[in-house]
Amino acid sequence: MTDDRFTQQVNYRHHFAKEFLYPKYWGIWLGVLILAIFAYIPFRLRDKLGVGIGKIVTKYMKAKNKKQYRRADINLQYCFPDWSEDKRKKVIENMFITVSQTMLGIGEIALRSVKHIQKRSEFSDLNLLREARENGKNIILLVPHTWSIDASGIVLHTYNIPMVSMYNPHANRLVDWLWNTTRERFGGKMHTRQNGIKPFLIDVRKGNMGYFLPDEDYGEELSIYSPFFATEKATLPGLDKMAKITNAVVIPMFPIYNAKKGVYQIEMLPQIEFDGTLEQSAREMNRVIEYFVEKNPEQYVWILRLLKTQRDGKDIYQ
Repeated sequence: MTDDRFTQQVNYRHHFAKEFLYPKYWGIWLGVLILAIFAYIPFRLRDKLGVGIGKIVTKYMKAKNKKQYRRADINLQYCFPDWSEDKRKKVIENMFITVSQTMLGIGEIALRSVKHIQKRSEFSDLNLLREARENGKNIILLVPHTWSIDASGIVLHTYNIPMVSMYNPHANRLVDWLWNTTRERFGGKMHTRQNGIKPFLIDVRKGNMGYFLPDEDYGEELSIYSPFFATEKATLPGLDKMAKITNAVVIPMFPIYNAKKGVYQIEMLPQIEFDGTLEQSAREMNRVIEYFVEKNPEQYVWILRLLKTQRDGKDIYQ
């Protein structure tokens, strides 16, 4: 059975396997060694290298018309139709620079001490979490897809905050095991999306803080159309219901990597107030994304098929 067929099975759970030592995985282990070395290189040098790699990747992606570049450009055209082509190009280039810098730094998050990791992070208001707990509430963090979502989750774990999240398994089982071992380094739990949302909600009810990513497109059946920047998006509408089921408040959070300061900056907003309608629930999710992304568009994962579902059935990414 191929890796991707294995990881997409229901009840799949990442674990170490002896076959990970076979020659076909040696290239990945070499990459791990390189990232481990980068973990102890001063971040200023590492970030400069990330700038160079990001620019090279951008030129290559654009020249080869790669799907990642094309998706990012299409998403930006729909969301910001008043932007010039040059502005879109600049945001995409800065996005790939951000990708490179965060990926080169993942070894630091995976291997360095709690004290070191906390020095490399800044929070706008951790008291929002403490206040919710003091009021007897569980917490669901609403975290749009940024390139720093994994790093910020691991940083939160260093403050002894147990968390649970959902993810799509990587097609390569070794990469999937390594990635999730890093995510769970200081505790927490990862559930695969193939097993549905129920295990995630059960853990939130038990007191684990939910780390919920709201912006993927799950199709028309599960979604409603809601405004999203200058366009609309098929959006999951059940966030308020999730909060009720789990006795939780929903706190928006947006993590970025600020290369100028050399820190992961994590901004939190006061809890979302819901009025009980599907439309308002969906709109609040998108409004949160708009607020955060407009300030730091290069930090957002524009390569996703964010606008996959269209009313007319058109595939805008073809």
